Amino acid sequence: MGPRAIFIGMPGAGKSTVGRRVAAALGLDFRDSDELVAARTGRSVAAIFDSEGEAAFREIEADAIEWACREFDGILALGGGAILHDRTRRLLSDQHVILIEATDEELTRRVSRSRTVRPLLRADPALQIRNLRRHRSTLYHCVANYVVLSDARPVARVVDEVVNHLEAPYRRIAVAGQDYEVVIGHALASDVVKLAATKSRALVVFDEDVERYAQPIITELTISDVPTATFRLPRGEEAKTAQVLERGWRAAGEAHIGRDGVVIAVGGGATTDLGGFLAATWLRGVSVIHVPTTLLGMVDAAVGGKTGINTEHGKNLVGAFHPPLGVFCDLDTLATLDPAELRAGMGEVAKCGMIADREILTIIEAGDADAQRFALISRSVQVKADIVSGDLRESGRREFLNYGHTLAHAIEASSGYRVRHGEAVAVGCVFAAALSEAAGVGPAGLAEHHRRILSMLGLTTTYAGASREELVNIMFSDKKVRDGKLRFVVLRELGAPEILFPTPGQLEAAFAEVGL
Repeated sequence: MGPRAIFIGMPGAGKSTVGRRVAAALGLDFRDSDELVAARTGRSVAAIFDSEGEAAFREIEADAIEWACREFDGILALGGGAILHDRTRRLLSDQHVILIEATDEELTRRVSRSRTVRPLLRADPALQIRNLRRHRSTLYHCVANYVVLSDARPVARVVDEVVNHLEAPYRRIAVAGQDYEVVIGHALASDVVKLAATKSRALVVFDEDVERYAQPIITELTISDVPTATFRLPRGEEAKTAQVLERGWRAAGEAHIGRDGVVIAVGGGATTDLGGFLAATWLRGVSVIHVPTTLLGMVDAAVGGKTGINTEHGKNLVGAFHPPLGVFCDLDTLATLDPAELRAGMGEVAKCGMIADREILTIIEAGDADAQRFALISRSVQVKADIVSGDLRESGRREFLNYGHTLAHAIEASSGYRVRHGEAVAVGCVFAAALSEAAGVGPAGLAEHHRRILSMLGLTTTYAGASREELVNIMFSDKKVRDGKLRFVVLRELGAPEILFPTPGQLEAAFAEVGL
């Protein structure tokens, strides 16, 4: 048990006002920490301050908050200075904490007209508000999961925003063995900053297409007094070159990113690949936080610790395994995503259903993919988390995540990366299914099943942009080649992958299935 949400903020921010209305909207009980202290001691906050001082009051207040975190499951509002106590901050570390922000001018206006002025604000409220802000702002942002502004807007608008936030789907998926979590939800900038604020400095990496999502993170880092620099990337796969990586090293150096610093990669799979490799190589490894802004990045590139850049010989051939500090899949970023990018991302989602989670395919076949996007993303991330948890360096089961990828990477390279990764994976999955059938490993009709599923998602399952010979030559540079032989992930049945060294005849049958 624990509170559904805990409100924090400066005196006058509206924690109790908003908290009571949010509790009423959700049908929950409301408690205020000052009321809890008064009920437990029989004395008012002002009386405790006057007789025993602030230090004694903070201990009593921490006792009341500890009880609420253990026994109370409604909405809790804390006094403005509660976060000053070490024990209170520890108690808040695993709670859902909402910071209500307002300008100093607005806070002064509210406090000055209040009938119950806190002891610390009795003399010169404007000056005291400025002083409190200077000492408390970083602490507020370090413990907050979500930040809401309460300045000129009607209280009802603030309440609606908080209720929508609390009712929005939210999930944390642990990647066991690698000590990080993938957070899936909405408006996650504050979650990102809360984790990044544990580091001394930050370098935010992004391209111009996602600046709208990077900027709130940069702003909150600045408010939290975390020295922050930025590094802008070219779009897409153009970012994944040695030349861009070298510029990233220069940016890290100019930003004085030390071993206790962090790189925050905000963008699609190319950005998290490059940002992760930058973090892995700077000072032989600094922390990285991934904020994927594409469906493909959320379900594939940002999870698992693979980082890398491309070379003239193929995709991701230079890189490192470097698990992130955390991954934050903010579903709000998908609202402005190009529909073609969403379709491409569904290629990786479908792959997860083919190799491990049949419920994903059931949702797609029912025509519920758009309505069930949160479920599909969560299930796909869970598939990847389960597989990579025990196999960081792709020495075992992790190879199964490459279902469809051997041909897919060749298609991408042959097209100069004009074919999107998920689009290429769709073709590659049908190719792998056809190999399964041709080798007598998988059931008859597997390739046609794949084609039907992927076509429902609007994905093409044939390719005519290169010759068989060109694609085979590129595939021989693939990381899965062993002893000079092509090596593919195939399926005995849905959810049961294994490795196959195909014969020339089996390759011919699979190429024919995808129109080559």
